[in-house]
Amino acid sequence: MSDKFNLYDVYEQNLNILFGAGASFGFLPTLALAIKDADEQPYTFETLAKELGKDNNNKHLYALLFMHYYKSCIEPGLPKMRNPRSRSRLQVLGQYKVFLQTLVNVLEKQGRNDKKCNVYTTNYDNCLEVASDSLISKQEVSCVVNDGSAGFQTRRFHTKNFNSRVVQKGIFDKHAECIPQINILHPHGSVYWKKINEGITVNYQESDYAISFGDEQAKLITEFEQLVNDGTKQLADLIEFGENEFEDWDKLNAEEFWDEYNDIPIVNPTKWKFHETVFEEAYYQILRHLSFELERPNSVLITFGFSFADEHILHLIQRSLSNPSLTVFVSCFNDAEKQEMKKKFKGYSNVKFIAIDDDLTFTRFNKRVFTLKNGDE
Repeated sequence: MSDKFNLYDVYEQNLNILFGAGASFGFLPTLALAIKDADEQPYTFETLAKELGKDNNNKHLYALLFMHYYKSCIEPGLPKMRNPRSRSRLQVLGQYKVFLQTLVNVLEKQGRNDKKCNVYTTNYDNCLEVASDSLISKQEVSCVVNDGSAGFQTRRFHTKNFNSRVVQKGIFDKHAECIPQINILHPHGSVYWKKINEGITVNYQESDYAISFGDEQAKLITEFEQLVNDGTKQLADLIEFGENEFEDWDKLNAEEFWDEYNDIPIVNPTKWKFHETVFEEAYYQILRHLSFELERPNSVLITFGFSFADEHILHLIQRSLSNPSLTVFVSCFNDAEKQEMKKKFKGYSNVKFIAIDDDLTFTRFNKRVFTLKNGDE
């Protein structure tokens, strides 16, 4: 049996949201693969990378896995101003808009000096930023969206900017009220970040992280993708493919790929570490921000589409649960995921698990969970 969740019970508390890949499914793919291990269990990107990383003889397959990851999960999120978005991507953005509209309605019900929510997303995309910009430009919501950057022609990122608030005053200062504010934080980094000197700039209009592949590389990536997305294949089939294809390491031109890939300011799914100190510092500052928020009295954290594969975030939340006034609501896609989440949070009485009688998609989350009204499918 799942725990009950009612937004009216928590709207006045210190609200925090944590999104994972499941929220952007349709805009970007999840990290699930079809190829299976020896126990007939499907790999994920993380588990296959861990397996391939054990043996240097598989370095070519390891590189191909990250090329596939870049092509599938990073490149589609890069800004392409001239390309129209597909129907599935527009649907995902539509659900982010629904979420944001509900969130602003919630914040407007809070006290005049509260009206703030932190939204943490481990996704590299800018779905939250695009959706909120669309709503604000069309005057469908009245709020401030803070991505941690400040400036005009060059916007520089720093976590201290999340402490800023916009206060609306009357002409004669007889009243003052905080405008609803949504802080958007990317603990795994963003393809819209760039290092300049010892700081980080944010630019949603262009990206320096486009990687191109030669014909030979593209052919190998396609063959690799066919293997890892085939549920009848196992790791042995992948190893055999590598042995047959890679007599010459230079054939893959992997070193050049790694040089370009390691410049992208993101945390890889397999490990927390950035390749650049300035981004690593931002990562820790955002985690500290999350930790501080969860230590506040009467705090709530609602997760959606997040697998807790990032052990740093998992352990941070587990430590924060010592705060007796913190409640964590973990949204589970189905009953199998709910059982896995219960194992991760065994012994924590202030963790609640949200599931419905169907797969909990983002659409159903907005209609049946994160809503101020009763909704049907």
